[in-house]
Amino acid sequence: MLHRGGYTQAALEIVRLARLYPVAAALKSEEDMRLALEADAPLLFLLKGDAFQLAPFVEEARRRGKRVVVHVDLVSGIGKDRAGIQYLHQIGIDAIITSKSQLVTAARAEGLITIQRLLLLDDSGLEKGVRTIAHAGPDLVEVLPGIMFPEVAATLRRLLPGPFIAGGFIRTAEDVARVQQAGAILSSSSTYSLWRNLSLA
Repeated sequence: MLHRGGYTQAALEIVRLARLYPVAAALKSEEDMRLALEADAPLLFLLKGDAFQLAPFVEEARRRGKRVVVHVDLVSGIGKDRAGIQYLHQIGIDAIITSKSQLVTAARAEGLITIQRLLLLDDSGLEKGVRTIAHAGPDLVEVLPGIMFPEVAATLRRLLPGPFIAGGFIRTAEDVARVQQAGAILSSSSTYSLWRNLSLA
């Protein structure tokens, strides 16, 4: 069901959390996972790891009031199919990131929030990616590299309902402010200093 701005109810939950803190912690190592549990960022994007780490990490993250988003294409040991998505749902994952439309469909069927990645490689890649995402209908779109989001924001807002996340090469508070001003609701960053005490004033 679409709500204000054409956003789904699931997307509005991410929007709510982004208003609390505008950066999601992008996690690529066990050290990242440990630090993120202590950080201010309520959204944790797990971009690497394996199935054995997931359940205890999700349990601890939820105990601390955080939401876990898993990049299902990149985490090892998780089937890239309906069964894999069902497992993620069972252990308490809140959302998935994927570039695969079939996984968007499978995750939606399980009641998970869906984030589909859009890679900005060139004009033809942008056009193809937009068509793919428009057909799949994810709850949110993550644009990579996120630092490029302001350059394509007007085009994307014309072609897709959003909301948009800027991911990749977001390294400073100024980067976060710039993509936010261009219309991104959230930045995803592996820069530790952006995970706590961030002020965009």
